[in-house]
Amino acid sequence: MSKEQKTKQESLILTLLFALCSLLFVNCAAARGNDFSQYNFSLKNTLSIFLLNNEKDYFFCIPIQYAGDYQISGFEFDKGNIQIGDYDILLKRDEVIISVYLNEETDEDWMYNHYIFIEKHLTDDEMKNIISEYDKRRVSSRMSVWYDITIDNENQNGSGMMDDFELYDGLALDPALFPDNLNFFKAKYQQN
Repeated sequence: MSKEQKTKQESLILTLLFALCSLLFVNCAAARGNDFSQYNFSLKNTLSIFLLNNEKDYFFCIPIQYAGDYQISGFEFDKGNIQIGDYDILLKRDEVIISVYLNEETDEDWMYNHYIFIEKHLTDDEMKNIISEYDKRRVSSRMSVWYDITIDNENQNGSGMMDDFELYDGLALDPALFPDNLNFFKAKYQQN
């Protein structure tokens, strides 16, 4: 083998090793970049929206309670948003999960007690943007949701709610201190 061929072979081997190392580094960095376990986010100063972690992903949960003499016969989510600092997460109908429950074991004086849960599961990019806002100390936040609800065959269009809160790294409020009307929420989402 000539000296020129040997140099080309060594150059090719070095190039392949460099490419392999670069690929491994990129994969390790990407895997490490999606690990949000160093954060334990929750929301302060609110009981109308929660940031939960089910060990697979983070998600927002907005519980809505209706207690009254009539049964809910329809619920249609319209739109909403959650703003963490300067980062705005639009809540689109096809990107949220809505669950409606009738709580038959109510100790209220009402005949019907419904719980509606609106869940928005967060993508890795959304979590990275939330973490970026937290790292910049932009923790002041707000949310709004708008929906149409039908009660006793009467449409109540344009119903909704808004709230202000703060992003917090840690447990903002002990679930043991939640008011009784959130017992159904605790039973569904808090495994303690």
